[in-house]
Amino acid sequence: MAREISALIICGDRLDEVTRCLQSLAKLGDLLHEVLLLKNAPKIFWRDNCFDSVPSSVRTRLRIISSDRQLFPTTGRNLLAAQATGSMYLFLDDDSLVLERAGIEQGLHILKSNSTIGSIAYPQSAEDGKLAPYMQPAPVEHPCFTCGFMTCAALVRSDVYHQIGGFQELIQMAHEENEFCKRQWDAGFSVLYLPERCICHNPSPTARNSRQRAKLNARNIWYQAVLHEPLWLLALTFGPRLLQGARYLRQANDWTDGDWQPLLREALSDLCRDLPALWKARRPLKLRTIRRWQQLKKHFPPFQVNAPAPEAPSYNTTPIAEYAHC
Repeated sequence: MAREISALIICGDRLDEVTRCLQSLAKLGDLLHEVLLLKNAPKIFWRDNCFDSVPSSVRTRLRIISSDRQLFPTTGRNLLAAQATGSMYLFLDDDSLVLERAGIEQGLHILKSNSTIGSIAYPQSAEDGKLAPYMQPAPVEHPCFTCGFMTCAALVRSDVYHQIGGFQELIQMAHEENEFCKRQWDAGFSVLYLPERCICHNPSPTARNSRQRAKLNARNIWYQAVLHEPLWLLALTFGPRLLQGARYLRQANDWTDGDWQPLLREALSDLCRDLPALWKARRPLKLRTIRRWQQLKKHFPPFQVNAPAPEAPSYNTTPIAEYAHC
């Protein structure tokens, strides 16, 4: 299993955080094949020796790719993946930390031994190993199938990543993992959750724009509907989705300070601008994929780590009305 993991990280102005992230990768030892770091148009100057404190076992495998303009995470990850040579991609945020090797090694073993599993979702842990008080891929303590992962803590087979086309760049950020994982499920590859506390994610407030994130949270639900719903379903759900987005922005006071109407106008303007490109990229999902993905948000079928992968669960009972809340 030696040297199979390509760690893919994007960083702009969180230089202290990404330095700690790189230092933590030493825990992977010979599992680490390479580290690709996108220097994403930082406003703060990166000195030449900024990573001297990173262990040489990581530093010698580090490749920095620079962008003169700031790229959204979807574009940045696709850029890194296009140059990565490992058989597995370890996605980390620049403020993530690897806490221990065993959980990553277990995920690597599962992906290598079960051809129907495309990615591993890990929980967001605090540095002491306790679960962080943020949304988790699955609220359970056993390995299970789940609807998706978060790119602050995920391991993805590189062949699956490229087979389904990487991240959808029109999404930019916010819900981009959901969109990716829906296509992964549709292609026949499961997402597996491992509850191992092996990756810490302690979100830094530096360079995070809460108003932009709120707008994209609302907007990208609409984008996903256009990209992936059958026409008859899109006709039924798109109006409720628009109202859902407006309601979300109106209630997201912590992120918008109550000034939500300009964000709604921006989101609608984005939709009108991007609609031709969304329609061109449109690939409707199978209805059973939509049903399964919805059910996996509520039910978490267990997975026996040391047994062959069972067939992914199938669901046929989701009411049409629930699709408006994807």
